[in-house]
Amino acid sequence: MMKLTIREIAEAAGVSKATVSRVINDSDAVSEETRKKVLEIIKETNFKPSSVARSLSMKKSHLIGIILPDLSNPVFSKIIAGAESYIRNKDYSLLITATDFDIDMKIKHINIMKDKGVDGLILVTDHGSEEFQKTLIEFEKPIIMIGSDSSLPYIPTIKIDNYKASQDATQYLIDLGHKNIAMIRGPLSDYHSGKQRFLGYRDKLNCYGYYSERLVEEGWYTFDDGYSAMEALIKKGNLPTAIFCASDLLAIGAIKCCIEHGINVPDDISFVGFDDVDIARMYNPSLTTIRQPFEEQGDLAIRIMIDMIENKNSIPNDEDSKFTTSMKYKLVIRESTKNIK
Repeated sequence: MMKLTIREIAEAAGVSKATVSRVINDSDAVSEETRKKVLEIIKETNFKPSSVARSLSMKKSHLIGIILPDLSNPVFSKIIAGAESYIRNKDYSLLITATDFDIDMKIKHINIMKDKGVDGLILVTDHGSEEFQKTLIEFEKPIIMIGSDSSLPYIPTIKIDNYKASQDATQYLIDLGHKNIAMIRGPLSDYHSGKQRFLGYRDKLNCYGYYSERLVEEGWYTFDDGYSAMEALIKKGNLPTAIFCASDLLAIGAIKCCIEHGINVPDDISFVGFDDVDIARMYNPSLTTIRQPFEEQGDLAIRIMIDMIENKNSIPNDEDSKFTTSMKYKLVIRESTKNIK
């Protein structure tokens, strides 16, 4: 059957265009008899209202913004996959952008999202400046943080316990008999993925008297940084028997460097990564790592966001409010670690 315009729906039902709009938007200001008549015509004609028109009438864009640090990182693509899998059957679309870990770019993108009229904003990680915090306060629509705490206590956060996960990974290596355990960490300016993962490692080793600052190198979670950090450890001599890396890409870069230098993994050095991106199980040797529930984080963030948009009373708006979801992680044991007892 041919599709009609909203004006033609109104004429067929013998009502005004405004009444049809009220029915579409589920307004209470329409009698049940009129509502039934309009809905029957809509069903018969397969009428679908314009998303632009609905946005104007409901003062909603049906857009949810997501700002990531890096579009190329498989960690963040998994978060997007989780969000998209839930939202595809909802009347919302995602507007995605990345900052390349630049705080000024992050502030710029938040303001662009605000100008675009997004109904809510999902931020992946929150490390910034006073200006960044001010920008969040002025955003005035729902915000959710993935991967870290928020500087504003009323912003819901979804994360794992990075400190505890790193302690568990380090303890696993100790239980395998390793004492000389190095770490390739992220930057300490990145409070959760960088600093907290390092502190978990350091504090666990200190419990046994094993910590040595000379066995710590730093990188930005990438393959190349892992390779370079491993080169630095090799140049120092007295190689560790195990290395804990703050990301899988760091670990795989370091393993590649070991292979090229004739160092066997795991016979000479065991490796543990962090994240469990797809390449961790595909690489040879497959990588023992901490699995994060990235897709589940994206899915949960979208569910909470839509609820906040559609039920405004559920949006926290004072400093006494705090909503944090700490999700479960898992140590996945594969081929890159070896018992040396």
